[in-house]
Amino acid sequence: MADGTNEVMSKPLSVLVAILACCALTTSPALAAEPVTATADFQEALFSPADGTLDFEETADGIKVTGKFQKGFASTEPADYLLQVLDGTTVVVDFSKDFQKVAEIAPPAVEEFTFTTKTKKKVADIRNEDMVIRQFLTLTAGIKVQAEIGRTKVAK
Repeated sequence: MADGTNEVMSKPLSVLVAILACCALTTSPALAAEPVTATADFQEALFSPADGTLDFEETADGIKVTGKFQKGFASTEPADYLLQVLDGTTVVVDFSKDFQKVAEIAPPAVEEFTFTTKTKKKVADIRNEDMVIRQFLTLTAGIKVQAEIGRTKVAK
């Protein structure tokens, strides 16, 4: 070693620094690439005609929802439907407006759709909560009521 140089790092320390650098470079992208997700799987049942799936993915902009329904939708008007995550009777996240913008309904089915709802809520906030689909119905007297057409738990 020449006089006046600062090359005093030992061989074991150099190896340790190299190993830590490799670990940081190889594990960080793998962790970042794993999105946080959940699913709501609707099964047709008595008084619950909706049959389909909603998949949720956490993004920087909010919660991305991808879904498709094979059965359960009687009206062609997306504005007739509400999609909400409920904790008891409290709305945790309301996906209705975004669903209404993209839904293409050919009763009884809804074509595959995707939207992102801007929210500060995370996928963890909706897991194990009730995902509910409601339809507005107009009674003979012109009164609008909400009928629940699907309910399921949001699962991992």
